[in-house]
Amino acid sequence: MMNKLTLLPIILALAACGKPAVPDTPLEAAARRTCMDTIEARATNPKSIAYFTDMPSPVTHGAGGQMEVAIKLSAKNEAGSAVTMLTTCKVSADGKALVDIAVKDSR
Repeated sequence: MMNKLTLLPIILALAACGKPAVPDTPLEAAARRTCMDTIEARATNPKSIAYFTDMPSPVTHGAGGQMEVAIKLSAKNEAGSAVTMLTTCKVSADGKALVDIAVKDSR
């Protein structure tokens, strides 16, 4: 019984390591949603999109207040094959308008 109790703090500490330290602010959440909405609107097969949400990348703030969001996802291409991609969106300072989007194959 004592060995199980001494392992508990270690297990809890390891479990906490994978969680993001700071959640998105409302503006960052809006920027992330704008990026995801754009991805879904432009996808060949939007229903096939699967986001990798285990470790979302942080939203970075650039010049003029624009935000940059990187989102890793999998989606089916025109041939029906699943492809893993990294999408980077630049979003306006209010998080509501897409400024630029870049998509890279992320195999």
